[in-house]
Amino acid sequence: MKNKISLEKIAVSNNRVDFFFSTSKELSKYFKYKHLYFKYNYDLNDVPTSVVVIPFVANIIPLVWLTDSILEINEVDESFFKCLAKVKVGYKNMFPNVQFKGEIRTSNIIPNQYTPTNEAASLFSGGLDALATFVRIKDKRPILITEFGWHEKDIQYSEVWEADKKNAMNFASENGLQNILVESNYGTFIDDSNINKEFSRKLGDTWWHGLHHGLAIISAAVPICYKLKIKTIYIGSSNTPLLKVPCASDPSVDNEFKFASSHVFHDAYELNRQDKVKVVVDQYSSIKSKVAIRVCFKNEENCCRCEKCLRTIMGIVAEGENPIKYGFNIPGDLNLFLKQAIDSEVKFFTDTFIKIYWELIQDRMKKNYRKNPEIAAWFIHYQFKEQRKKSLLKYRIVNFFPILKRKIHTAFSG
Repeated sequence: MKNKISLEKIAVSNNRVDFFFSTSKELSKYFKYKHLYFKYNYDLNDVPTSVVVIPFVANIIPLVWLTDSILEINEVDESFFKCLAKVKVGYKNMFPNVQFKGEIRTSNIIPNQYTPTNEAASLFSGGLDALATFVRIKDKRPILITEFGWHEKDIQYSEVWEADKKNAMNFASENGLQNILVESNYGTFIDDSNINKEFSRKLGDTWWHGLHHGLAIISAAVPICYKLKIKTIYIGSSNTPLLKVPCASDPSVDNEFKFASSHVFHDAYELNRQDKVKVVVDQYSSIKSKVAIRVCFKNEENCCRCEKCLRTIMGIVAEGENPIKYGFNIPGDLNLFLKQAIDSEVKFFTDTFIKIYWELIQDRMKKNYRKNPEIAAWFIHYQFKEQRKKSLLKYRIVNFFPILKRKIHTAFSG
């Protein structure tokens, strides 16, 4: 007999929905809480239950497929129910070593339809991908969707969320747009450590990155997108054909997502990261305006020292612009700061990141040499792999005794 996940109760109260579910004993280990919730800045009372349930189904269905289980729900939107067959095909093509089985059982498949009154909504974290997509579709006047999915059992104050929300609301106000704001525990209610122990080797990826985050992020805003009669939800690409990698947010999955009279579009997949930097820089330099690119995930502001911050900063420099105009509060002399920061951080650069990010930045810096000759003079000749070896050796020498102490402690405590 197949294992089951059964949706027991949907509780809608104004702008919040709570889903309570039960599972077969075998599936219990995959959940921290059998309770998933969403809170919005819009009321949900006039949204059909068959649409309200979509975020729950979207968060659960990859696990149902992975474990060949049954998901029991009372009702669901017809367009969404039908699209899941193609979403599953997208997963199968990305992960050929995994058999995606399982099914949804429901007695009510509801055909919801509307005439769109808003052309677009766009996932908006404030990061580079989201900003590049905004620039590309700004004439559509997109409603901006900003989410925080990292609450635990219930909603708690988060300085990171307050900073994200403030940035998104200010950006919308400056551009005469609306916001959809979502808070949830979609990033924490599943115990991904147990899923990873069992399936990550076969997947060649983690649960969150490979199967979960794309459907979670897109579906979270669906009830409000239905309420506002939105035609298309845009999500900025994270990857590029330059390096074809399996990912839960991929055109083969995202572009199949449908509900009622709406669909999803995975935007700018044809652009690499440096192309996106150029899109943003060209836009804001032309209108002589500042914009904050929010790069550091789960931080209140950009640290300016991690690999992701540094590649974005250097990408902006390679386009001939000052990163301070783009939300990077860099202390002192920019050239000296970048030399020291990259020399320090290069030990963490992977071969993949060097290929698909840093070498492209070097190429752009060579073409724009005259825009920042002082920085370009050393950066275009920077040997990442050679410098990585030197940085790692230095790190190990400086930290020899702490590393040795940690290894001894681990050996004896194990």
